[in-house]
Amino acid sequence: MTRNRRGSALILVLLMTLAIAGLSIAAIFMSSSATLLSAFYDREREYRLASEAALEMVRSRLERDTAFTVPDTGVRVVASGMQVRDAAGTAVPRLRVNVYAATTGDTTGLEWPTVTLLAAAYDDGGTRYVRRLDLRRESVSRYAYLVDSMPTAASIGPLTINGRVHANGTWRMTSSGNRYRDTVTTVGGLTGSGTFDVDSVVGVPRIPFPRDSTFPRLDTLANAANLSFAPVSGGARGSRLEFVAYDVDGNGRLDPADGFVRIFDLVSTSGGDTTRLRVAPQMYSFLGTTWYYWDDPIVQNQCGAFYLRSGRWHFFPVSTHRRTYARTVIQSTAASSFPSVSVGQMGSMDDYDLNAVIMILGQPTARCFPAGSPFLMPAERMTNSAGTITGTNADTVPFGVVVPPGGWPASAPNGYGGSDTTFTRRARQCTVNASGSGRCSAGTLFDVGSWRAFPGTPLAASPDSVLQATERAYLWPLDPMRNAASRRVVSATAGPLYVSGRIAGPVTLRVNGRVVVVDRLTYANNPNTPDGAPCDDRLGLIATGDILVVSGLTSRARRISTFLGSSESGQFGGELAFTMHGHFLSTTGTVGVEAPSQTMGANSAQLPCPEDGTGTTDSNGGCLRIVGGSAMRFYSMPYSTGVSRSGMRPYHVTDRCQATQRRPPFYPLTNRFAFVRSLDVDPTLANTPTKIRALLLRLKGKAL
Repeated sequence: MTRNRRGSALILVLLMTLAIAGLSIAAIFMSSSATLLSAFYDREREYRLASEAALEMVRSRLERDTAFTVPDTGVRVVASGMQVRDAAGTAVPRLRVNVYAATTGDTTGLEWPTVTLLAAAYDDGGTRYVRRLDLRRESVSRYAYLVDSMPTAASIGPLTINGRVHANGTWRMTSSGNRYRDTVTTVGGLTGSGTFDVDSVVGVPRIPFPRDSTFPRLDTLANAANLSFAPVSGGARGSRLEFVAYDVDGNGRLDPADGFVRIFDLVSTSGGDTTRLRVAPQMYSFLGTTWYYWDDPIVQNQCGAFYLRSGRWHFFPVSTHRRTYARTVIQSTAASSFPSVSVGQMGSMDDYDLNAVIMILGQPTARCFPAGSPFLMPAERMTNSAGTITGTNADTVPFGVVVPPGGWPASAPNGYGGSDTTFTRRARQCTVNASGSGRCSAGTLFDVGSWRAFPGTPLAASPDSVLQATERAYLWPLDPMRNAASRRVVSATAGPLYVSGRIAGPVTLRVNGRVVVVDRLTYANNPNTPDGAPCDDRLGLIATGDILVVSGLTSRARRISTFLGSSESGQFGGELAFTMHGHFLSTTGTVGVEAPSQTMGANSAQLPCPEDGTGTTDSNGGCLRIVGGSAMRFYSMPYSTGVSRSGMRPYHVTDRCQATQRRPPFYPLTNRFAFVRSLDVDPTLANTPTKIRALLLRLKGKAL
């Protein structure tokens, strides 16, 4: 039986029509969504690229515009409503960009700081895209050499430089013997000859050289911790700053908390001038021969020899050899004595004549020290002609007693002269010209100087085996553990300042004047030993004047003689090379040596650099070995090409710390930046200046 199906086809057609219409509508919606998504992504890309373009423009300006800076505190609005152009130079419609900059990250001054740039792209409709760029700002301390100007007549070398080099002009090398193991960049060109293991790039942007006006903050930081001081000056006066390191915790190592400085002030009644701090007596010359007189008070009281006796080292200045108690120690025949001295030799060494000086300073352990050194205690903790000590309350060790009251501490490494138990607050000297008695000649006793007490809270306690109680008041603590307000910055408000010593921990010394390095300046821990971490000890020395190595008995070969007679030529600084650890910055002058064209002493006494045994590179001072780097307004040669064996030869060694992103405390920065990262920022966190400030506040870690 056939049923009536009228209208079913219509329903089927209707259903098919609806289905097709639905598919069409879906296709239309999908197509429009794709168009919307494409427009959205195009717009997002447009805003992102605009933000990135703005960030790169600011980054380029940071590196090329020497007048453009990002402050240490606060937020700088770099661009407001900036219009961005596409590759064709057409302004991108509707879109504007605001760019903000701030120094973030490290607040201790010990690391390279981070500069954070925020670019917010927006339009009138409320659309906003925020991009963040973090850059690491490079420290001046990274450079082995940073030279603002090199005179046409100057050239550097021959030497090997293991670190970065930059010149804001032309880098001038000697004709041979130069090798560079890291990148060399110059604003100008290169002259001379050198082997480059990495790159040499000319025509780079200038690095703005640090200026004096950028450093008042250092004095403010130092003053807050009682570490700012005014050196004495005028007439014959001067001050010497000595870095010292003591194992105060008794843990068997020298940590950053074990670093101190102490300050010795020369008095105007010292019977001389700052030559006592410089260990540089008056020089005499005749027919081209120069010498120091053997009876000069500096030679007599600040030079001598070490003697190992009964397992302890003793240091006796030349004048002390005429004292009975010293004779007993020096001519001892105990086992392992070095150097050995016979009774007959001692009979000549205790005379007041040139021959005695030649014998004493001819010892393999001969050495000279700046005034105030504990090694000079036998000559500076001085009795008067009656044999009594007057006016020296800090003098607790009487003369004539080889072993101090209570005996030597079990762990003390040295005997008379050099042990920590020989610290003398007030240094006095005299002329001792009589053999045997060792008494001061009448009327020759005078004050040399004294150590300055720390104006803050002194070190409360220390093991007696490490440090005598009377010395604690004269130690200026650098570490916040012992000086809560310390930011590890020391400031001298004037110059010249005479510097030497042993550095523990990071420290920056700023001097408003000239600096003279009068003895070795080294870290407590070897900066390049594989057994320790890099950057345990870091020194940054900033001076508004020159930073020069002294021309004296501690740094150069010297001749001790008389007008006519025999002589002793030698170097009395304790090692063949003069070593300086740290980074040294002169904002208006140079980092070099005094009297670069000067020489003295026999040819056989001149010092090699490098120590290759050929004798072809000998100079009066041997190697000026800087482990770290130097930055100077202008370069000066440390020797004269016109004077044979003159001055000192440069010798550079890289400090491992220079390969890290650490620096001496608050050390100056360059306009070179290293990329760290780039990332998106939630626009809701940076849609107002207040929120942007809060965001940068969190990144910095302290109020802006």
